[in-house]
This record gives sequence, structure tokens and C-alpha cells, in this order.
Amino acid sequence: MMKKAGPYILSVCLFVYLIIVLTFASGKLEGIKCKDLQVVVDNTGGNVFIDEEEVLKVIKHGYGDIRDVHIVEVDKDSMERVLIKNPAIKSAQVYYSLDGNFHVEITQRTPVLRVMSGEGYYVDEDGEMMPLSGKYSARVVVATGNVSKKFACDGLYPFVMKLKNDDFWDALIEQIVVKEQEEISLIPKVGNFRIVVGSLEDIDQKMENLRLFLQKGIALRGWNVYKEINLKFKDQIVCVKR
Repeated sequence: MMKKAGPYILSVCLFVYLIIVLTFASGKLEGIKCKDLQVVVDNTGGNVFIDEEEVLKVIKHGYGDIRDVHIVEVDKDSMERVLIKNPAIKSAQVYYSLDGNFHVEITQRTPVLRVMSGEGYYVDEDGEMMPLSGKYSARVVVATGNVSKKFACDGLYPFVMKLKNDDFWDALIEQIVVKEQEEISLIPKVGNFRIVVGSLEDIDQKMENLRLFLQKGIALRGWNVYKEINLKFKDQIVCVKR
């Protein structure tokens, strides 16, 4: 009987202990005022769309100066919601510690494609549009030409992610030129030629054929032999010499 009751008694004791600890902590927190805001912006991806100073400005604009305010009076959940409204911020975590400091941890959005159409914009790694920044320009694949927002997010974004996740294409492709009927051409970083892809239909097979051609064809003949490489024709590559 005691063996069966043992786990139950232990659970009750732990529950009571937690209530006592939380009650004590809550009472202690009510007397703590905010000493400072400590902001950490994650820029491991090399992006600097937003910095500590700008984050502090956003907080001050929305909440005023929270220093010397009791920390339990500051709605940290609301602060997180305000911060992620900034187009450069992907996520925000706000919490306070018993030393009176508010901690704000920011994760920036990561663009993978820059569209140079109209006012221009980025498409980030989640397939969402984000505005250009006046303080920083990300080094990503550029799309020019007849680029609709729908095609940028639904068509080019998945294709660019394939390029980004492949070391060979990530190092080679610099620009995507979009023509009528959503047909594309690629501009490489090396060599003075254009790769005519056509539609994104069967794109995996087209890119694999191109990979083999570049590795076993151009690599032997030289990167400036052709001015155009055309992948539009099924199961063949048509080249135009200079």
C-alpha cells in the first residue's frame, strides 16, 4: 500500500514546493525595478538590418523609458509582439531576471533573393517578402526583369533555395533574368555567357544536365567559348559559340 502511495505523496510534495517557490519569487519580483535593457541581436548570418540601438528605439517609442519601472508592470509579451512588427525581425524573446535587467534577444530575417523590380524588395528564407534596407544590402541572388510578386515568392523562392542549398550553384549563380511567361535565364559569377533555362518545369533535370555540362564540358574548353547555353530543349543542351 505504501509503495503505491509513495509516488502520489512525492508529487503532492513537489507541487506544494513549487507553489511556495513561485509565491516567494512573485513577491520578490514585485519589488524589483528595471535597471537596464540588455539587447542581443543575432547576426550570425552576416545580416545587419537592425542593431541594438534601433531595437532600443522601437521599445522606447512603444513603452517609453522603462528604467526604474517595476518589472512586473512591463508587458513583455506585448513587447515581443511590437518588436516582430519590424520587417527586419523574425522573432523576439523578452524576459527579465532577478537582478532587474530586461533581456531582449532578436533574430533577424534572412533574405535569399533580391528582386529589382519597381521599388525592389527581398524574399526571405521563409518565402516572405521584406523591404529593402537603407543601411544594409544583403549579398544574395538578384532577380531582374518581369518579376511579379507572386512569381517571386511561389516560383523563384523555391528555386533559389535549391541553389542556396547546393554548394556548386550557390558559388556560381549571381542573377536571374525573368522574361515573359515566367521564363528565366541565369547569369553566372564567372564566364561571360547566359544560361537560358526557359520555364521552371523539370528544373531539377535541367540543372543536373547543366551541372554535368559545366563540369565536363566548359571546364575543359574554357569559360568564354560560348555566349549562350540553352536548356529549353528536352534532354539536350544547345550552345551558341562566340
